[in-house]
Parts: sequence; C-alpha cells; structure tokens
Amino acid sequence: MYYVLSLLSLLFVLNGCSQKTVVQDNLIDDAKVNYFDSFDALTFENTLHVDVNLSAFEAEYFKPWHFENAPHKLSKIMWPYHSYTKGRTYGSNLLLLDTSYYDALKEESNFDTFDSKQRFALTLGFSHLRNFPTHRPVFRDPAKAGEGFPFDYNQNSAIHANEPIYVSHFSQTKQWVYVFTSYASGWLPSHSIVFISNKHKKLWEHAKQIHIIKDDVSLKNQNDAFILKGRVGMILPLISETKSDYKVLVAVSNQSFEEVIIDKNSAVKRALAFNTTNALALGNALINQNYGWGGLYEDRDCSSMLRDYFSVFGVWLPRNSFQQSLVGKVISIKNMSDAQKIDRIKKDGVAFQTLLYKRGHIMLYLGEYDGEIMIFHNTWGIKTLSEGKEGRYIIGKSIISTLNLGSELKSYDSSANLLRNLERFNIVSVTP
Repeated sequence: MYYVLSLLSLLFVLNGCSQKTVVQDNLIDDAKVNYFDSFDALTFENTLHVDVNLSAFEAEYFKPWHFENAPHKLSKIMWPYHSYTKGRTYGSNLLLLDTSYYDALKEESNFDTFDSKQRFALTLGFSHLRNFPTHRPVFRDPAKAGEGFPFDYNQNSAIHANEPIYVSHFSQTKQWVYVFTSYASGWLPSHSIVFISNKHKKLWEHAKQIHIIKDDVSLKNQNDAFILKGRVGMILPLISETKSDYKVLVAVSNQSFEEVIIDKNSAVKRALAFNTTNALALGNALINQNYGWGGLYEDRDCSSMLRDYFSVFGVWLPRNSFQQSLVGKVISIKNMSDAQKIDRIKKDGVAFQTLLYKRGHIMLYLGEYDGEIMIFHNTWGIKTLSEGKEGRYIIGKSIISTLNLGSELKSYDSSANLLRNLERFNIVSVTP
C-alpha cells in the first residue's frame, strides 16, 4: 500500500558475533586520555561568526524534489554488484555468499526499469538506505579485525523521517523502491515512503522549517498520542506556534498526515547561531551515543554524527568522511611531521568549525585542553597488535579524546595513530 498525501492544503496556513580478535586490556585512565563525559570541561575562544545562508542549506535539503531525472546513470549505481561479490563476502550466518545469492538480488533490482517512475516522495520514518534490495547483511571476512559486525556493507546510509526523496523505480516484486536523497542513493522498503504531488511538495518546501536539536524527542498529536520519534538533524514544516510549543506537519504510516507538537526546548524555528552555548549544547546532545555503521540501529558513525551536528547550524555537509573533508577551506598536512601538524592545526584551526580527516575517519576539532588538541568523534575502536595478530579495542561510541587515543594500551598499534595518519583539515565555515 502506498500513501497519497491528502491533507497538504494545511500548508497554505504554514508560517555480532565475529571471530576477530578483540583486545580486552583496561583502557588507560580517562584523565590521561583526556576524554570526558561531556563538553562542559572545554572552552574555546577562536571561533568565527558563521554567516549561514539558510536558503543554500534548504536548497541542498530539498534538491531531490528538483531532479528532472535520476542524478546518476545506471552504471554508477551498480557499484555494489562490483564491490561485494561471491567468494569474498559473508551473510548473517557468517558463511560465504555464492553467485546465486547476488544473481537473485540483481534480478529483484529490476534495473531494466531504472528511472521509469521519476516521482517525488517523503520517507515515513527513520529509514535504512540499503545497497541491495534486502534487509540481510553483507560482511567482509568476519575473522579479520575491523570486519564482521557491525560493518554491514549492505548499509549505505540512514534517512531521517519525512526527508525529501526522488523515486527511480520499484524492484521486481515491488517490495523495494530505489531512491535518491540529496547525499546518497539506494533501496528502501516500498511501504516506508509516501508519494507527493508537485503542488504539495512546493507547499511543504516553502513552509518555515523547524530544526530538531535533541535526540529521542517524542512527537505527539494534540490527543497526546505518540506519532513519531524526533532526532537531531530532522526538519519539519511549521503550521503554527504557541509560547511553549511548535505545531508541525508530519507524514505518517497509519494515515496521510498528522499534526504534532514539539516543545520549543527541543527545536528551533531557524538555524542556530554558532556560539559557545549552542555548540556545547549540541555536543552534549550527541556525546556518548552508540556507534552505528552507516546509521544502523538508529545510531551514527563518524560522518553522520557530524552531518547532523552541523545541520542544526544551517551548514550542509555531504554524507561520507572523504567528501566532508573537502568542504570549506581545506589545508593539507599529509606530508608534515607530527609536530608540524599540531602547530598548523593550532594556528589555523577554528574550534568547533574545523574537521580533521584521515582515511576512513573524520573528527571535529574542539580546540586545546592542557596544551593538547582535543577532538570529538564517533569511533568503533582502536587498532591493536599483539604477537603479530591484529585486533581492536572496542570503544563503540562518540567521545572526546586527544589525537593519541589509545597510545597507553599495551597492545597499541602505533601505525594507526590518529595524528600520524591525518591528511588534511578543513574549516567548514570559511569559503575557499
């Protein structure tokens, strides 16, 4: 069943168990590592005023509703069938996947009908964007450290509830639909979307937008019934407001639309100003949260956490760490010594507005504490090496740390040192 929006006239009034080695050393004393339970111990002074162009942010957010056709050719979106193949990938039972498995998925993908729908839609709830039309996972060799759970390579990204999407086509059984967001593409269950007309998408897009600034916000209707869970990064169209609440419109699965109430402590009517109070509040809202590869289990990985963080300030970031590291003013430090890297970051980095990048991981620069560079990041673990065998010390959450995180572990693999592997940093608030 596909839901057709019927109440959008309201908008006229809008103002595992892997076999890899996991080292169980006791992690260094927290005080020595310098990571904290909250941002409260930090202060920063070298902060630029961010001149937010909110219209540019919303243009990116609503971009899928302005596609005239699929933004990528079929050959480009076929990449999962080249990257994850028989004999090299494993299923949920940790056994090798064979040719027939991928052949069946390719048939279900129904690529002969690619871009045949060319429809606009909204997601009905928080959704997992999959590389293949199935909920089943795809793992690399689970016997290797850093593979197996939670690294399900069928997971491309996660999408917030009520995000704009462009619909390319349905799978052969129509259980899945291939969609494009403004930052990624992949498969969603067909029951998780709702189509929207050209007329109604214009009303939705041009309404004032509410930015949610807290996680696990219970969105209830006027009868106090739970409708949807709000989270940092979600944007919804405003209907009206009182002194204490916003009333917004959401598309839901059990009926076309529902008006819900959001406490003003949990949302803002425009992007937040980039100041100390707001930066710390957002950091505290996102710290100590579980790591979630590609947004699995409604958690965040390194890049999705930063993407949601900056969205509240009206700063648009792409989806993956590599692309994020190219936003704003980019400064290469790849061939510098560790001391030179530290000096350059301290000299040119802007606290809470600078991203530090190494291959596969991105971090937020917080400034200095006791003379050391501090970073905020969501990380799975620390690479270890014991008697020639690679392993991981699992952190599995968002933390504040130094760039020498884990260096006091007995089995620490210094070749994976964060500082040593930094390639560049970029100030997202500065136009290059």
